[in-house]
Amino acid sequence: MQSDRHRGVSRRTFLKAVGAGAVAVGLSGLPAFRAEGQPPTLRILQWRHFVPPYDEWFNTVFAPKWGERNGVNVVVDNVGLAEIPGIAAAEAARVAAGQDPGHDLIQFNSPPASFEPQAAAEAHREVIQELVNTHKVGPYIELAEKSTFNPVTGRYFGVSDNFVPDPLHYRRDLWDQAVAEVGGPPEPVSYDALLKVGRKLKEMGHPVGLGLSQEIDTNMWLRSAMYSWGTSVQDEESNVVLDVPPYREKTLDLLRFVKALYEEAMFPGVFAWTAASNNEEFLAGRISVAMNAISISRTAHRQAAEALARGAGPDHPAVQLAVNTEITERAPEGPEGARGLEHVMGVYVIWDTGNTRVIEAAQQLLIDLIRSYDPDVAEQEGWGPGKFVASQAYDYPTFYNAIPKEKRLEFLRNDPVYAPIAEATGDRPNKLERIETAFEWAHNVGWPGPSNAAIDEVFNTFVIPTMFAKVAQGVASPEAALDEAAAEIRRIFEKWRAQGLVGGTR
Repeated sequence: MQSDRHRGVSRRTFLKAVGAGAVAVGLSGLPAFRAEGQPPTLRILQWRHFVPPYDEWFNTVFAPKWGERNGVNVVVDNVGLAEIPGIAAAEAARVAAGQDPGHDLIQFNSPPASFEPQAAAEAHREVIQELVNTHKVGPYIELAEKSTFNPVTGRYFGVSDNFVPDPLHYRRDLWDQAVAEVGGPPEPVSYDALLKVGRKLKEMGHPVGLGLSQEIDTNMWLRSAMYSWGTSVQDEESNVVLDVPPYREKTLDLLRFVKALYEEAMFPGVFAWTAASNNEEFLAGRISVAMNAISISRTAHRQAAEALARGAGPDHPAVQLAVNTEITERAPEGPEGARGLEHVMGVYVIWDTGNTRVIEAAQQLLIDLIRSYDPDVAEQEGWGPGKFVASQAYDYPTFYNAIPKEKRLEFLRNDPVYAPIAEATGDRPNKLERIETAFEWAHNVGWPGPSNAAIDEVFNTFVIPTMFAKVAQGVASPEAALDEAAAEIRRIFEKWRAQGLVGGTR
């Protein structure tokens, strides 16, 4: 529950007390948070970003300069994304016990709804309202709203600062070669095309690489496929439906399809997939298709630029890999649509520790971090180049106008990261412009319902990947695997409904 201490002090009351925050800094030279005494320390936990220049910017530019300006000691710890749920669970338990959690602000990579009881919900609401109403960077997109708001309790369990689009990456040269022999579309626009052309790609020694293991990429692409097949874990009211007609037959059909896709177009390594496997296998030239964020493209671009800087020519393998690495315009189409997910859903949670000064500092940091999406704002504030540019367009805004569309497209159409490769090879410079369409097709974990606490647990215990893996490996029939998964999912939903955090009745 939110502490009485924090409920009694609103952000507006605090800012009034210290002289209107950043304004006080400019007029008196006295940082706002230092005005109450010794500077507070804000401890942040976040992942090691898949685009390393982002961590360099956040850790050495944004955080220290923001802290100096606001009179806050900022400490940043970076860990692998797979470590965050376990660390967060331990910290949430300490918050519940009234103990120091260890961090004050944690960035999650999927909606952390199960931590709502330990989250400073009103603080999150105030951040969102200030960004939309005062800074005019909204709207807060539906994907973010469904990933941070609990309609049952009316509380925000976090603030989303970004989502990461998750298109298919494919090797254009290999795809073209396979299509020339077996026919098919010029790119993998559908799951049917992926299976048809994928058979040939596997025969060529470059199979399709879509994970079937207990990791985030598998979680995401399988849900994307479920949505595109017209099935899902829950409905809009948070009732479990994946095994209820008509969803049951759709789920079974997809289970059979994924088994065929594995057997005919993939390879056993997908059962040992980690969050890094997409990147490693694609960049090593072993696979031809992966569903992943643009970190694959960005790493290929960096390696190509380094080769060119060493004097390599346009025919160098690293350069050609970058040229032949393409992304699809949207998620692949299934029988009922082309519905994708975010690859990563960036959600910050402020722990409800009762330490008002630290909570207020966390709020202001989030507000300024999201404002920094706009490179002009970032430069003006001394935090350049800002979140969007530092992440090389990996982090897409959940506040739609945090960086206006024209500035997003200006960056992507004249991509400074890909520019040296485009110049050396004659390739088009706007290779990643298609990522802008993700606003149209990216759905939340838990769609068409909210990303509630039960969905959070189902996600982090990998119930869906386990179901598909058992069928693909021939360990269980589609019917048996579905029945087992559905029973486990219902147990999870019933547990969270009993705590008043999840809607629905079945």
